[in-house]
Amino acid sequence: MNRPVYDVALLPSLVSPESLTGQTVIVVDVLRATTTIVSALYNGCTEVMPQPSVEAARMAYQQFQGDAVIGGERGGQIVEGFHQGNSPIEYTPTTIKDKTLILATTNGTVAMEHCRAANRVLIGAMVNLDAVAQQIKEDSQVTVVCSGTDRCITSEDVLFAGALLERIIAIRIEANQPAGQLTDMASIALGHWKTTRRELDQGKPLADFFRNARGGLNLVKIGHDPDIVFASQIDTFNLVPELDLERWTIKDPRPKN
Repeated sequence: MNRPVYDVALLPSLVSPESLTGQTVIVVDVLRATTTIVSALYNGCTEVMPQPSVEAARMAYQQFQGDAVIGGERGGQIVEGFHQGNSPIEYTPTTIKDKTLILATTNGTVAMEHCRAANRVLIGAMVNLDAVAQQIKEDSQVTVVCSGTDRCITSEDVLFAGALLERIIAIRIEANQPAGQLTDMASIALGHWKTTRRELDQGKPLADFFRNARGGLNLVKIGHDPDIVFASQIDTFNLVPELDLERWTIKDPRPKN
């Protein structure tokens, strides 16, 4: 029985796009793009169109025919002229239900551009951790691509990667399947999570770790601590958004009523 291989790119720049060919990739930007995407889709967003730049988002919005919201940030703050920023809290059913979200963020939507050669690209965050693990438990080659913050490694994304690996390994062992092979970077991420989890087990909130990470420090400075609390909740949502690599849109995969 073949053992799956799990890898972690601590930044998009640390993995070549070509090396992701044929793989299942999970893009993560815990603070905040991927958390926001999961939240928006859960609250009724029709689809998300990730954009690599503010200019691309504006052009996509101008060309879009239908009911759309243009959202995103630069420096953590809402872009001038956009309807919304990049807070998962602001994408409520009132603001996003039955609408397309055209989203441009500094890190997360840019990281997705790096993954065009992959076989599948899934959107991961702490809020849908177990759902992602269940989705990829049979996949043979998986890479978690951490978006980072301003081209620097940030702890919250690495913690997600480690937590995801721990969850997948547990699922496979319970099913009497080989646990899988970890690359060096995957082992580092798993170790980081296990060290952190010991303090979580003693009652320290995950949000406290996020506040002291590079991405969290930036959000605290600009008054977005509620986003940190929201993004630190584990398994809030049971859905795994997937990026359609041909249409370059992200949808809620759950069947509609």
